[in-house]
Amino acid sequence: MSNFVTDQLGFVRHQTVDYVRNINDSASEIIPTGLKNNIKWNLGHMYVIHEKFAFQLTGEETKNPGNFSNLFDPGTKPSDWNIEPPTLSQLINLLTEQIERVESILSNKLKEEINPHYKSSKGLIFTNVEQLLGFLIYHEAMHFATIKNIKSIINSYV
Repeated sequence: MSNFVTDQLGFVRHQTVDYVRNINDSASEIIPTGLKNNIKWNLGHMYVIHEKFAFQLTGEETKNPGNFSNLFDPGTKPSDWNIEPPTLSQLINLLTEQIERVESILSNKLKEEINPHYKSSKGLIFTNVEQLLGFLIYHEAMHFATIKNIKSIINSYV
């Protein structure tokens, strides 16, 4: 990656993956009191939103496993799951592969216009690939902070 946006996106993703690598699967499914999601949901949600912004909206092929929308789309939560979620290890592998796809497929297309332009739920308008990836830096960092918070709460239980 040789662009600031893709460098930053890769940095945040690698920080997240390195952080969760030593969490066990059962701990990743704990939902602390007062919260509605767990570490596993946050990771899966990062994957799903990344597929949408980095691939679907840019006209590239997406690689969402079949049940991911039901598990990790905005508004979903683990208490509503009626299908088995992926393991933490599977999520880590998918997240690692995904950032490699961004690098190989999109790093030379950053200034390409997307059609149609995309308007977010908050009214932000995206017109090119670089803008979409720039948003993902924010999204990834926000969920990484949430994961760190959840892990801190879980660690306080023991």
